[in-house]
Amino acid sequence: MQPSTPTPPRSAAPAKTILVVDDFASVRFYHTNLFRQAGFNTIEARDGGEALEKVRQTRVDLILLDLIMPGMSGEEFIRRIRSMPKHAGIPLLVITSESVEDQIRRITGSGRIGFAIKPLVPASLLESVRKLID
Repeated sequence: MQPSTPTPPRSAAPAKTILVVDDFASVRFYHTNLFRQAGFNTIEARDGGEALEKVRQTRVDLILLDLIMPGMSGEEFIRRIRSMPKHAGIPLLVITSESVEDQIRRITGSGRIGFAIKPLVPASLLESVRKLID
C-alpha cells in the first residue's frame, strides 16, 4: 500500500471588502471591528469625498454609508456613485437615524440598497450586509 498524498486545501474565495463611511471615528472603529470579526476586509472613509477616492482605488463589494455627514452628504455620495458606470452596481447599506427610505430609493434607481436605522443591532447589521453582498 502506498502512502496517500494529502489533498491540497481548496482555496477559499477571497474575503469581501466593505467600505465603512462615517464622519465619527468611533463609529468607523466599531463597524470595522464587527465586520473583520465576521471575516470581511474593511476600509474606511470619513466622508463622501474620501469614499469616492477609496472606491476608485480599491475593489469594494459593499458600502456601509452614514447618510448625514459634513461636506459631501451620504445622499450626494449616492448620486455620484450611481452616476459612475464602473461603480454604480456596488450595493449600499445606508445607516441613518431617520426613516428616509423612499427619498433615498428615488436617487438610487435600481441599484441594490438596504437600510439600517439607528440604534443598530450587530446581528441584524451583519444579516443585512450578507443579504446585499451575496
